[in-house]
Amino acid sequence: MQRENKLFSTVNLIKMALLAVIAVILMQFVAIKLPAIFPSFLELDLSEVPAIIGILTVHPLAGIVIVILKNILKVLLFQTTTAYVGELANIVISIGYILPLTLMTRKKRSLKQVGLGLGLGVVTMTIVGAVVNYYIMLPLYAKLFMPLDSIIEMGHVIYSKIVDKGTLILYSIVPFNLVKGTLVAGASILLVRGLKPVIVQLGYKADTK
Repeated sequence: MQRENKLFSTVNLIKMALLAVIAVILMQFVAIKLPAIFPSFLELDLSEVPAIIGILTVHPLAGIVIVILKNILKVLLFQTTTAYVGELANIVISIGYILPLTLMTRKKRSLKQVGLGLGLGVVTMTIVGAVVNYYIMLPLYAKLFMPLDSIIEMGHVIYSKIVDKGTLILYSIVPFNLVKGTLVAGASILLVRGLKPVIVQLGYKADTK
């Protein structure tokens, strides 16, 4: 059976919707905090994994659709606790993470390409996350919820070198995204190996070498 090339076919819409629901569940109920390592406003989740699976089993652009749907469904089902700031940041950072994989697997979809795409994704996620948090997320969060000094203090309690917004990004946000991106990449590669028969049946090459 050949994979469906049309992104918004009925079958693909159903698949992307199901993957988006799984992503919402992972983000809402399986997220964990690591207060001994990162400030409490940072939550670790694997909600990008369904987007990665969508790229490999549905369509190269399915991941972007799933990321957007995930955040829309999250707001519709559970509302927002961040005045949409968190959802907006999640969309931008998640797309930054999956975009290298989207581009690198359009023609060749071996496990090597997947691993390389995810590795580059960790780097782009870290860079995009730093920029988004510095210029958008932290200023808006500080304006809506708590003073920036209080946010910085949360980081300073964990690591004394965090004394301003820049060091908060450098010593907290950057390591957090590196850890999250690496965990998501590892989980995704394990799932790709497990789903190899399905991926091959859908017309993708999933070389496990």
